Amino acid sequence: MVASQRELDRLRAQVDVERTRRYPDVTFNVGARRNNELGLTQALVGVSIPIPVFDRNQGNLYQALSRADQARDQQQVLAARLGFELRRASAALTVSRESASTLRTAILPAAQQAFDAATRGFEAGKFSFLEVLDSQRTLFQARARYLDQLASAYQAAATIDRILGR
Repeated sequence: MVASQRELDRLRAQVDVERTRRYPDVTFNVGARRNNELGLTQALVGVSIPIPVFDRNQGNLYQALSRADQARDQQQVLAARLGFELRRASAALTVSRESASTLRTAILPAAQQAFDAATRGFEAGKFSFLEVLDSQRTLFQARARYLDQLASAYQAAATIDRILGR
């Protein structure tokens, strides 16, 4: 947004420059001329004022105005896109945090208890080794989902920081 604003400011300044070029520059001339036949030195003063009948710099002014309008439109599009991305990242952050919290407080302890019970049951001869492996796989999947949700939360927070310029 900062770069977009600076570009818009630059193009608006270019419009101002082109507006000032619509009016001709007045030129003053001062000098001296020696006339050898008469033996005199004459002072010369001149003023030159171009008359802008055919060229009022309208083409360049129109082009500068078009560029400034285009930059303003692009800035508005960028602001809308960044606002959308900010809302999306904020929602993703909220969902990821809630999911990670649920996994940490409810699912991971339950999966750990199931694995511990299956291990004790296997040692006592009540469960088969496949049931222990199944409970271990469930525990590992829950841990992986928890880590995925934490990673998603950190990515969403980093996206928010990037958009806000932190």
